[in-house]
Amino acid sequence: MSKKKIRIYFNLFSFIVIICLTFTSFNPGVIYALDNDNSVFIKKVSKAYTKKFCNAVGFGLSKESAMNFSFEENKKVYEKRKEMNHVNKELLAEEIAYSVVDQCGYRLNLSGEKDILEFKNYYLSKDKQSEIKQN
Repeated sequence: MSKKKIRIYFNLFSFIVIICLTFTSFNPGVIYALDNDNSVFIKKVSKAYTKKFCNAVGFGLSKESAMNFSFEENKKVYEKRKEMNHVNKELLAEEIAYSVVDQCGYRLNLSGEKDILEFKNYYLSKDKQSEIKQN
């Protein structure tokens, strides 16, 4: 065989080995499933929080009282779930903020991106206060 053919076969074999190693080393299905489960859990927590918050506002509680009530209730419900330890707090706060403003923001005069960001930051501050109290 000529050197040119040997080189072509070697390059083809190297390419196939690299492709096989790449697909066996990284399993994108598992990574996607983990991310997907996390987003489903975030939506579930957000929905529960929003329901509690909007009901509390509907009963006449202030924004802060409704926030404290909903936060503590959700914390009790989800504290034993191991997924809660691995949840991205920023994503959770953002999902909750969008959901609250969408569901019952009109009762508190909340609308638009500015109010969503404000609610998100308020939620994150409550979360930090809660962590400080635990320690």
